Amino acid sequence: MTKYDKLIEAAKKGDQRSLGRLARLIDDNEDGAAQIVGKLYPEGGNAHIVGITGPPGAGKSTLVSALVGEWRKAGRRIGVLAVDPTSPFSGGAVLGDRIRMQEHATDPDVFIRSMATRGHLGGLSRSVLSLITLLDAVGYDTIVLETVGVGQEEVEVKDIAHTTVFVTVPGLGDGIQTMKAGILEIADIYLVNKMDLANAGSAMKDLKSMLLMSGRQKGWAPPVLGAVALEEKGVHELAGAITEHWSFMRGSDGLEQWSSRSAAMSIKVALRQSMEDRVLGVVDGNRDEFNEDVRKVSSREETPASVAGRWLAKLDLK
Repeated sequence: MTKYDKLIEAAKKGDQRSLGRLARLIDDNEDGAAQIVGKLYPEGGNAHIVGITGPPGAGKSTLVSALVGEWRKAGRRIGVLAVDPTSPFSGGAVLGDRIRMQEHATDPDVFIRSMATRGHLGGLSRSVLSLITLLDAVGYDTIVLETVGVGQEEVEVKDIAHTTVFVTVPGLGDGIQTMKAGILEIADIYLVNKMDLANAGSAMKDLKSMLLMSGRQKGWAPPVLGAVALEEKGVHELAGAITEHWSFMRGSDGLEQWSSRSAAMSIKVALRQSMEDRVLGVVDGNRDEFNEDVRKVSSREETPASVAGRWLAKLDLK
């Protein structure tokens, strides 16, 4: 039995320290990370993955904390992967959602990890798929993904989560911009948080009107709910809607469609990451040549595209 096998077995028995070590190895892409994920992958596919997305300031972390409390009342084991912006200095997560979820810190059946985007677009993190595999395989019933909150481009979560909740608050701007950004196509549930603010009723009305105009009339009809997450008002209803959508997915062809879409996205992500790693490896091994190319682009002797093409030709793609 390898050291990774021992850590995996301990994590399956509920040892959070072992689970934390495995998560760190995977998130940092250290030696052994691929081996760990490869061993765990066949054991996954059981957890309900819930994505919580929306603009900054919508109260996503407070909402996630309240949802965790609601689900724990039902005895469910919950994993939370909260994606934060990357520090330009350390490369780590900046905001630290674990600080905002301290009430669950001592619960042995709740695992919370903040992750940095590390340049990954789409509101998520490079390692999020592998960390989902880890939490799924060691027995967490529900895995929550809280996106970074970069605004209107967080659409990648749709291909990762079974159920996507879009959170907004009154007064965040022109609703038409939300429609243009495609937000109305990615979510299964819409939530107006901070319903104690002015114009909350109008925000809900606008969302419902835009959903009617979007043409999403077949299959699952996304509900528009309201909440005050800080006071845990409306959280029980949201948890019920999430469960209802999960039942709908399992009772229709929705789960099969999601599985194919998610698999296709996962392969593309793996390809992109592998290419990136190989390119960086070639660059690191030819630093002087790369620095000369930097000089050429800086002095306008060559374009970035022509330099990139020359470096790609150096890759061994076998």
